Amino acid sequence: MANHEGGRTCPKCGMNLGQKHLCPVCDNRQISLQDTPEQTRGGRTCPKCGMNLGQKHLCPNCDTPESGHEDRVGGGGAYSASVEAVKSCLTRLEDQENADRIQTYRQGAEQGNAASQYNLGTCYYNGTGLAKDLSEAVRWFRMAAERGCVDAQSALGRIFFLGEGVERDKSEAVKWLRMAAEQGKAAGQYLLGMCFFKGEGVERDVPEAFRWLRMAAEQGDADAQEFLGMCCFSGTGVAKDVPEAVKWWRMAAEQGKADAQYYLGVCLYKGDGVNKDVSEAARWFRSASAQNMPDAQYLLGVCCFKGEGVRKDDSEAVKWWRMAAEHGNADAQSLLDQLQM
Repeated sequence: MANHEGGRTCPKCGMNLGQKHLCPVCDNRQISLQDTPEQTRGGRTCPKCGMNLGQKHLCPNCDTPESGHEDRVGGGGAYSASVEAVKSCLTRLEDQENADRIQTYRQGAEQGNAASQYNLGTCYYNGTGLAKDLSEAVRWFRMAAERGCVDAQSALGRIFFLGEGVERDKSEAVKWLRMAAEQGKAAGQYLLGMCFFKGEGVERDVPEAFRWLRMAAEQGDADAQEFLGMCCFSGTGVAKDVPEAVKWWRMAAEQGKADAQYYLGVCLYKGDGVNKDVSEAARWFRSASAQNMPDAQYLLGVCCFKGEGVRKDDSEAVKWWRMAAEHGNADAQSLLDQLQM
């Protein structure tokens, strides 16, 4: 391998290694980098095993068909980097890391480690590094939850609440969600609050619902913040309080919740519960519109058409109205129909 500024380059991906002997990009568990033997008889040498290939383009000894052999520049220059080769190296490295991680999780899980059981269940749940298997995920989550793992308790509660891989069982969901909530898990507090609010799996208790929802919201749970905002705005279960609604919606909006971004934008646009600010309203409408929120797309179109908070631009208005109509907004479709008359 040709030296580059006193160092080496990886024969597989072309990365400059300096004085390193192993490439951090390539699968260095299998490929130990050495100085590449010089070409003989005008042919090529395999950068992986050093075999003289003559005029062949693939090495019969190597097991990586993606490692094609390129002509060496100037009889001794470094191999040019290949995007495909780098991607292949990174994919193989990631696969190997996932396999190693899962093996570690499985060893710990089989020895009764709750964190490993939860992590292994998560791999099965998401299909990370192995085939997705909700039944197997539930099995490992249950083991971890029974050992007090709060993340597993929350996950198991959500699974029973939604009926993912198991028969839907709100009572079982409440049991696990309560355990997680009492340990301070915000996601568990939010779902437990919703169970109390709707009377699912437990007797309906609105004050108890808001107690848990507020705990979750104060810990930064965006779903709880958004829901509290809706309740405060409409006076559902609590006294109507628009400024309080704006407070919770702003928190949720800043975490990317599209509905909260839209509702906050409406309040700013109208000056309801907050000082009127059409520029900020348009900014939140745009954020929600980027997430395909049709009502936000409609109002962003209105802002563009009227030049409120943004530069007046009829074509931009039509663009947003068309997108809103495609997502089912009747007001946007009505405006488009009028424009075509």
